[in-house]
Amino acid sequence: MAGTSLADDAVSALAAVRAMDAAMDVDHPERHSVRTLKRMAEQMLADAFRQAQELAYLATDLTSMVDVIRADEAEKAAGKEPA
Repeated sequence: MAGTSLADDAVSALAAVRAMDAAMDVDHPERHSVRTLKRMAEQMLADAFRQAQELAYLATDLTSMVDVIRADEAEKAAGKEPA
């Protein structure tokens, strides 16, 4: 999927997973196996989205902490007490 955006890749993956069992009726002999694979794929996507969100939150927290530390160091260097 090179050359596409992450959002496009996510939408494409979600659509592919959604379509995995779309053509199967209740009498299809492989329906249970395919539906198990679909549940596994859905869980993997959900886990990946959750982990990516957690990493984004951590990056934001890290950036905020570094900004506070740099501000404190700048105040110390200027001879002031940090807030």
